[in-house]
Amino acid sequence: MKDLYSTPEARLDTIMGDSSFWRRMQRCRMEESEYCTTELDTMSWFRDTYGIQLLPSDDTIFGFQRQVRIVDEQKYMIFLLKWT
Repeated sequence: MKDLYSTPEARLDTIMGDSSFWRRMQRCRMEESEYCTTELDTMSWFRDTYGIQLLPSDDTIFGFQRQVRIVDEQKYMIFLLKWT
């Protein structure tokens, strides 16, 4: 049981599931932090830059729903190529 939270990746996978996607999102947000100062900025930036629509949520610790909506497949492909 202790291994569930032994690393940031394991902790994220335990909480969110599909940790590989959320790790990429986290790395991207950290490296592009000047565009992601608030939740609204983050949502707009991911939608406009990478075609990923984050959906707000009041009942998760990250402030976003686990599911995202891909609104632009080409921009999303850029995200996958850059952050994988």
